[in-house]
Amino acid sequence: MKFTDALQNVMNIQQRTMFPHQAKKTSIEAALSVHPKLTEKAIEVLEYAYDMGYQGFTDVDLSRQFDCQTSTYRSIRSRLEQLGLIVMSGHQVKYPERGNNCNHSLFIHKDFVR
Repeated sequence: MKFTDALQNVMNIQQRTMFPHQAKKTSIEAALSVHPKLTEKAIEVLEYAYDMGYQGFTDVDLSRQFDCQTSTYRSIRSRLEQLGLIVMSGHQVKYPERGNNCNHSLFIHKDFVR
């Protein structure tokens, strides 16, 4: 997927969820002008969160999805969480195959908050 296509997908998701259906076009444009710009990787994380739906994902899942063992994607997820685009679900998951008994927080896209 090209970056511009991914950006348009995010804009469509944001427009669908951020604004009332009856919002005038100028109101939407004004709101978008002050909304923070997202990097390509942030868009990828946001799309992944949306694709995971109600199932959600952990930072472990995120690392596996993007084949990255550094904190890059965790930092991006954290930034998206600060922006309110991704939220903690309140559930936790364990990964016994990792050899520890740690709980990992489960995150979901804001559109799937119940």
